[in-house]
Amino acid sequence: MLSIFVFMLTFVAIFQQFETIHFIGFETKIIWIPIWIAIVILPLLNLYEITVNTDESNRYYWLSLLINIITILFMIRHFKLELLP
Repeated sequence: MLSIFVFMLTFVAIFQQFETIHFIGFETKIIWIPIWIAIVILPLLNLYEITVNTDESNRYYWLSLLINIITILFMIRHFKLELLP
């Protein structure tokens, strides 16, 4: 549920204008701060749940991990980050 919320919040952040602030030495819009935090924490939490709950059906954790990866790809495209030279 939280992965879907962050995914939708990413699209809101891409298409809407928000107040710009200075955060840890760079200028960003205020909505990107919780998105960045969620993008770092949620995939790790999903991987943890997948490895711990091996005896149960964990399709929802795999689905949310896939949604998190798609959100990360949208953020990489929005910020024009080049990971490969």
